[in-house]
Amino acid sequence: MEPVQPSRDDGPPADADEWTDEQWLTWLKASDADLEDADAQAPTLSERAARSSVGQVVGQAMMGLAQAIYGTTDDELIIVAEGDGEPTDDRPFTVRLDFDNPGQSSVVFRHTDGNAD
Repeated sequence: MEPVQPSRDDGPPADADEWTDEQWLTWLKASDADLEDADAQAPTLSERAARSSVGQVVGQAMMGLAQAIYGTTDDELIIVAEGDGEPTDDRPFTVRLDFDNPGQSSVVFRHTDGNAD
């Protein structure tokens, strides 16, 4: 008995083991085609309203009202690290940037002996 090829109009069987892998793949591809067809249709009323100029103005007004009521969100990230004592200049290099003449900027490396003193 040859297995019946499912079409997109047919739903899946009640028992999943009734179909072979090929039948499932055929049905899934047909279902995907239905979704692509639905996406290609004209936008809904709510989508058209949201994309209209009046919808844009109302949306911006609502965002402004939310900021007025709840305040703005602070997106700045601040990292604080605790340190002990005074800062020391233990960097093995010095950077000097000349913004007016970038060709005169320099990096000077100092020789360190590797001791942890």
